[in-house]
Amino acid sequence: MESYGTIWVCGDCMTHHVNGECGGCHGDHGHDKEPLGLLVDFHPAMGMSHEEHSEDCSVNIAGSWMNSADECDCETNTFSRSQCEGCGTYLHGERHAMTLFKD
Repeated sequence: MESYGTIWVCGDCMTHHVNGECGGCHGDHGHDKEPLGLLVDFHPAMGMSHEEHSEDCSVNIAGSWMNSADECDCETNTFSRSQCEGCGTYLHGERHAMTLFKD
């Protein structure tokens, strides 16, 4: 599979990917989008590639996430007004990194 880089998704898209459902995500005021509905022909995976972590990130300093004793904050944006790249919602809040792959 070929990597197509990192996208940033809302909590509903992340929860849907991890659990296979998001519970009451369509019940959130203003969130009527299908979770991960924009990812036609792509396979998402949680997180980002090693190369995309910031220079001062413990993953880059250790050389690999497997060698890192600390958790990394690079894969979560605690507040964003940007559109979710998984479903297209404009609701602001947390965004989580996902890497896209295509066969």
